Amino acid sequence: MKDRRKFLKNAGSTALFTSLGTSFFIACDEKEENIDPDNNNVSENGFTLNGNVYSIELNHPNFSVLKSSGGWYLFSEGGMLLVNVGQDVIRAFSNKCPHADCRTSWKYSNNNFTCTCHTSIFTNDGALVSGPANSDLTSYLAQKEDDILTVTT
Repeated sequence: MKDRRKFLKNAGSTALFTSLGTSFFIACDEKEENIDPDNNNVSENGFTLNGNVYSIELNHPNFSVLKSSGGWYLFSEGGMLLVNVGQDVIRAFSNKCPHADCRTSWKYSNNNFTCTCHTSIFTNDGALVSGPANSDLTSYLAQKEDDILTVTT
């Protein structure tokens, strides 16, 4: 009985491998990047990700609001809040509120971010103004060159 079980276990995985082929297993491990070759390697969504570095095209409609001082964007795919604080400076923060981990309920006015889950307020440099949060937003390195914003998380 024990030998039969061992045989079926080995035979079953071999049969699966044979029927699906090795390309199935290789294809499941590959990442699709959605890069448009006619658009200088920028995806249809306006950004690419290489490891922990986002390259964001500021001319793309999703991110063009960041070209103006005071413009901000909740970049959910990247888990970030992005804000143009003026003088060609864009800052990047985690969109995870340090209070209760809310990510999608943000507003920006008077140079402050407000997490509308529980009304924690943060300055546009990520500092906590008032809680219930008890710490600043996590900030990321953001560098702008021409119309490309590079954010390292």
